[in-house]
Amino acid sequence: MKKESIVRYSTEELKNFEINGGDKTDWQSLSLMKDEDIKYDEDSPKITEEMFSKATTPKQNQTEITLSLDSDMVEWYTTQKIAYQSLINTLLRSYMEVHSYNR
Repeated sequence: MKKESIVRYSTEELKNFEINGGDKTDWQSLSLMKDEDIKYDEDSPKITEEMFSKATTPKQNQTEITLSLDSDMVEWYTTQKIAYQSLINTLLRSYMEVHSYNR
């Protein structure tokens, strides 16, 4: 993936996405897409068996903790059928990185 393809949004921009119905992705059409409909380019090359044979998993340096969250928030995330624990980790990491300049 080219670095230019990575987009970061501010908290305000993310709130606006939520208020205005999210991003512009047509998730229903995407879910109906067949493999042969996928267009490959330099940002999304065709995946081969050779790629998997060379693949490694990143070393995880994680600490398991107990965290109290608002029940309605957890319920909402679990209904989204996403890995909400990983998402929370990503959001907390982003917050840490943005605010690390204060040190």
